[in-house]
Amino acid sequence: MAARSQERAKPLVLLVDDDGAFADAVSLLLREAFDVVAVPDGRAALALLANRAFDAVLLDVELGGQPDGLEVLRRIRRDDGQVPIFMVTRSEEMELALAAGRLGATDYFTKGSPIETLSRRLLTALQGRVAEREREALARAAGAERWHFAGESPAIRRLLGDADTVADTATTVLITGEHGTGKETLARYIHRRSSRAERPFIAVHCPAIPEGLVESELFGHEKGAFTHATALHRGSFELVEDGTLLLDEITEMPLGLQSKLLQVLQSGKFARLGSERVLRARARILCATNRDPREAVRLGKLREDLFYRINVVGLHIPPLRERHQDVPILARHFLRKKCAELGKQVEGFTPEAEALLLAHDWPGNARELENLIERAVVFCRASRITADLLSPISAGAAFLTLPWEQAKELAMRRFEHSYLTALLQVYGGSIARAARAMGVSRQAFYKALERSEVSAERFRRPSGRRSAGE
Repeated sequence: MAARSQERAKPLVLLVDDDGAFADAVSLLLREAFDVVAVPDGRAALALLANRAFDAVLLDVELGGQPDGLEVLRRIRRDDGQVPIFMVTRSEEMELALAAGRLGATDYFTKGSPIETLSRRLLTALQGRVAEREREALARAAGAERWHFAGESPAIRRLLGDADTVADTATTVLITGEHGTGKETLARYIHRRSSRAERPFIAVHCPAIPEGLVESELFGHEKGAFTHATALHRGSFELVEDGTLLLDEITEMPLGLQSKLLQVLQSGKFARLGSERVLRARARILCATNRDPREAVRLGKLREDLFYRINVVGLHIPPLRERHQDVPILARHFLRKKCAELGKQVEGFTPEAEALLLAHDWPGNARELENLIERAVVFCRASRITADLLSPISAGAAFLTLPWEQAKELAMRRFEHSYLTALLQVYGGSIARAARAMGVSRQAFYKALERSEVSAERFRRPSGRRSAGE
């Protein structure tokens, strides 16, 4: 059905009935609340629906000619699954009305009933459709936000640049980062930026699966392959088809299965447990871990050969405490997301709340921030989130006892210290490169280091050469 080209003051209703007297009466009695367009047959109705969008349709069940009422209903529902359709019937046509209900009619109206009843039911149906559209819009907004990886710090800009570079390749990627930094979110970001975006994405959280079932979860099993295998089970490698498979916390996978995974990655083939039939592994593989993978190899938690196979490209997500400048950006991102999910409208944060967010060290990283924002949105009854709604982190914030200007200065000093530290870590202690990334002169950068009591020397890479003047 065509889209409405402009908003109307009244809902537009299409009436399809070959009883001219009834059509005239309905048009007259509904005109205060609706704009009614009446046509006498199905052909005219379908022609109109192809070029105009109607808010509701009144359709005679026993419509003369071809297509009949039920066929018109089928065709409307084929093109528009949401528009309210009221079947108009005489009492002796109730079997047809019931058949129409099975075909997707919204409701029916019996000729001879008060038109006011029809008007009320039409309005109720239209209000329900408006509410459904709003829910769909919120869901789309939440979906668009859900896998957006927010941040503007140099480390995150570089990370997303690398992610964009590898997104549309078949290269295996190992994502590392502390708990709560957003490893699965980054994996989904890579998936959505690739040509596989319309294909499935499956995340397998290795520690959550009992050790004896991990192989079956990944590769599937045939009926009777082991005790309690009462039916065929397709594993994640098979279900994901040519989409993207994330193996989360890969270092927690049993070592014996790591060996089989390595064989699958090298050969591109696998078989279900209890089957000799070889299946092709077409998925793009991403892996993630909160451990240092090299340390996991040293401790015997991760096979060295598997590490080299999955670490073709390594992407590390720095913790939030090392990129405080991303906190306000993430907070606004989570605020939009939670408002969409919860159906609330909150415009932003008060200055006191922003200062509180900046001052916190975020040991739980982005996940902690997201959960905090969700709680604040739930309890927020004003246009902005206030500091008292952030009580889980405010308990340890002594600066809240300070006046606003002093608290702001303290929060900014903490932020500046974290920001300068992160820059120097990224650029190996290079003053020139860090100052350029910050957008200030080297002299200004030196002053900032002195003010924040940060030493560049401890970040210098021993093997790296410094440019003149650094």
